[in-house]
Amino acid sequence: MGLKEKFETKEEIAIARASCEESLKLFIHTMHRELTGIKYTFKPFHDIIISKLENIAEQNTTKKNLQINMPVGFGKSLIVEYFIAWCFSKNKNNTFLYTSYGDKLINKLSKEVKDIIESEPFVFLWGYKLEKDERSKVNWSIEGSTGRAGLTAGSIGGTITGLDAGNPSIEGFCGALIIDDAISASKIIYQNAREDCIKKYEDVLKTRLRRNDVPIIHIGQRLDEGDLSDYIIKNEPDDYDIVTIAAMEDDKSVWEKKISTEDLLKLKKRRPSVFYSQYQQAPDRNLYSQFKNPKYTDDETLIYDGVSHVDASYGGTDFTSFTAMKELPDGKIIAYGNLWTEHIELKTTEIINIRKRLRSGTLYLENNADKGYSEKEFQKRGEFVLGYHESMNKYYKIMTYLYSRWEDIYWLRSTKPDYISQIQAYDENSTHDDAPDSAASLIRTFEQGSSGFLF
Repeated sequence: MGLKEKFETKEEIAIARASCEESLKLFIHTMHRELTGIKYTFKPFHDIIISKLENIAEQNTTKKNLQINMPVGFGKSLIVEYFIAWCFSKNKNNTFLYTSYGDKLINKLSKEVKDIIESEPFVFLWGYKLEKDERSKVNWSIEGSTGRAGLTAGSIGGTITGLDAGNPSIEGFCGALIIDDAISASKIIYQNAREDCIKKYEDVLKTRLRRNDVPIIHIGQRLDEGDLSDYIIKNEPDDYDIVTIAAMEDDKSVWEKKISTEDLLKLKKRRPSVFYSQYQQAPDRNLYSQFKNPKYTDDETLIYDGVSHVDASYGGTDFTSFTAMKELPDGKIIAYGNLWTEHIELKTTEIINIRKRLRSGTLYLENNADKGYSEKEFQKRGEFVLGYHESMNKYYKIMTYLYSRWEDIYWLRSTKPDYISQIQAYDENSTHDDAPDSAASLIRTFEQGSSGFLF
């Protein structure tokens, strides 16, 4: 039975409309059932999120902004869509700015919110029509609205000039800036990507608030130390209400049908980095890493006359990794690491300059992929290079040499954080292993000499 059959008189329709406007949960329950034919599955954590969003819309909170960290697949995007539509049901003059890391997510959310507002049950209760002179697929407004109302959307890395959050033409709540997945999981390992995301948040997104009482709603996974969620927690605790939803509490899944306790426990054992970040919202490299608490030294002279190694990238998603090391008589290992996303050809000069600064001797270079081309390029530049063909299993090599000597290593302070981060995030299933592989390759020479490269 649809809404038209349930509510026939003007009085009944008015009561139903007012009830949905009063309660976001009732709005979601009603619209989801009408649009999909099934009931929305509310879990206890959904009630928490809904309550927090209602407080934002009603300006019934001591903290203007809201951050929600929750696992992938737990319904965050759908709740955001219903929340925006619900706010428009209460006042069509609201102005929302929605942003995310990619255009695909932006287009999807904008279309789905439009679909809700143009749906039969929504039109039956509120009778809205969208303006026909829409300038884009993602930016739209409702007929009869006041000022620059509606939904505006743009990617964090794109141009959002002219896109705003909040409508100064109305009193009280007038819209919000919604940041949904500020950075993709595939880029979270890059320090420069994390820093760029935070810079855009500070220098660009915050400037799009048209009134100082317009709230920011940041929702997504807490993927890594130093991401935007972590930045907000550490630097803006007085401005944000922080909500953290973990997939597992007291060793039990909070949503068994979505992901079982058994699967979460398996993930915790096999992929702890994924479990603690994407599912528990608690990224802590020292908590899950096999390579805990790296030690550092500021004395670069200790690495003079050591050896170095390049794990080269030839394109795609691989990294070019450079490592320099020297084993001291007391068994300590002094080390330096650097990591780039560029092709090895673009980093040759920089690597040579680093080697000169660190006074590195032999350069070991794996030549599996380019059949010795890079080796010849370094030799042309006067570098002493030993090319080799690698056949040893990477995981076995990393655990045999790098893991076993981890406590002996003192990294130069100038080592790039991304290099250490990749090592700390490493496990048998890691997509990226260039830094730990390079470091392990050099430690193998301390154990076996140059013969360690005869594999």
